[in-house]
Amino acid sequence: MQAEHTQLIRGLGLIGAVSVNVANIIGTGVFLKARVMTCNVGTPGKALIVWVVAGLLALAGALTYAELLAMMPRAAGEYGIIRDAYGRPLGFIYGWAQFLIARTASAAALAVGFAIFLNDLLHGALRPTYFEFNIGGHLVSFGRLQIVALAAIIVTTLINCAAVRVSGGVASILTGMKIILLIGVGLGAFFYSGGDWGNLSLANTSGACEGVAITTDGFAGFAAAMIGVLWA
Repeated sequence: MQAEHTQLIRGLGLIGAVSVNVANIIGTGVFLKARVMTCNVGTPGKALIVWVVAGLLALAGALTYAELLAMMPRAAGEYGIIRDAYGRPLGFIYGWAQFLIARTASAAALAVGFAIFLNDLLHGALRPTYFEFNIGGHLVSFGRLQIVALAAIIVTTLINCAAVRVSGGVASILTGMKIILLIGVGLGAFFYSGGDWGNLSLANTSGACEGVAITTDGFAGFAAAMIGVLWA
C-alpha cells in the first residue's frame, strides 16, 4: 500500500503571492518609527540614509530567498530552508519560535498600530480604559483600544482560516488600497505642501523628540535607527 503524501496547498497565484509579500512590507512600522529614527540620528536627511541602507540590506535578503527557493521549490518556506540546511531539530526550534514569538508579536504590533490610527481618526474616541493592573512594575491598561486590537486579530485570523484563495484575494484588495493611499500621500506632499530642502537638516524642532528614548548620535544612533527601520 502506497503511503499518502501530503503537502501545503499552493493556492496563491502570482498576484496573490505578490500582494501577501507587499502587505507584509507595507505595515505600521514606517508610520510609527519615523520620529524615533529621526531623533536617534539627528536629522530627517540622515534618517533617509538609514532607509536607503536598510533597503539595500532587505534587497540582499530578498535575492537570497529567491535563490534558495528556486533551488528548493517546496511549500515549506523558511522552515524548509532551515531544516534542510541545519537539520530537523533547528528547523523545529525555528518553526515554533516563529509561531510563539516572532509572528505572534508581529500580529500584535500591527493590531495595536491599527487601533492607534483608528483612535486618531475618531478623535480619541477609543482612549477610555476599563481597568488597569500592574505587572512587574509596568502599568497595563485594558480599554477600547485593546478591544479593537483584539478584534482586528480575530478578524484576520478568521480570514486566514478560510481557503488560501480567499485570504489571497483579501490580501490583493487590501494591498491595492495601501498602494493607492501611499501614492496619494506622495502626490499630496509634492503638490499640496510648501516643502523646502532645509527641512532635511532640522533637528528636534519644537521639542519633537520629547518623550523619545534617544541613543547618542553617531554609529550608536544609526544602529538604533536601523532597528526601527528593519522592524518596519
